Amino acid sequence: MNFKYYKTAPLITIILMLAGAIDYILQKLIVPFLTDNGIDFLRAPGNAAIIASIFILYDHFLWKVPIFNLLIKVPNMNGRYTGKIKYEFINKSFEKPCMVEIAQTASKIKIHSYFEKDNDEKTCSISIVEDIQKAEDGFFDIYLFYQNHGSKKDGKLDSHEGANKLRYFPSRKNKKSKLTGHYFTNRNIQTRGEIEVLYKCKKLKGEF
Repeated sequence: MNFKYYKTAPLITIILMLAGAIDYILQKLIVPFLTDNGIDFLRAPGNAAIIASIFILYDHFLWKVPIFNLLIKVPNMNGRYTGKIKYEFINKSFEKPCMVEIAQTASKIKIHSYFEKDNDEKTCSISIVEDIQKAEDGFFDIYLFYQNHGSKKDGKLDSHEGANKLRYFPSRKNKKSKLTGHYFTNRNIQTRGEIEVLYKCKKLKGEF
């Protein structure tokens, strides 16, 4: 777990407060009780282990709760998105449906994109390197490097890597949150295109 998406000053403050509160509870309640029962407890590693456990719980679950997300400087983009990509290949324009699934914790983000080919075969792109940046206009952009193993049926889509930039637009009154952006690949014959997907649901399917 890393803290690059955490707000530094509040993070340090909370760690110090937790350390003090936990040490006080250990010293006044838990350690005397354990000592009376013949159990040794090392306060220093024990304190650190408790703080680490709290942050693991926060990193995976609690940060999604509105009252607890003030410690994080990026939005919660978890979920399944559906839409289309428009792309160019050998000077021709194409369009096909796609699904994007985002699995995000407070410290990292992983993106799987699923595409449907003309022969009913499904392909998948998996992010390898990801980063979230806040732009000057206040919106958040996801930069990612991904890998796609290509098609298995006809072999027309060769295994390749690519780069993608997605902008996240949060939901508003009558509009769902969405992702828009562009990408390019290092295929034998390079492709590039645009993508736009709308939020569909929280549940991830792991497939098209």
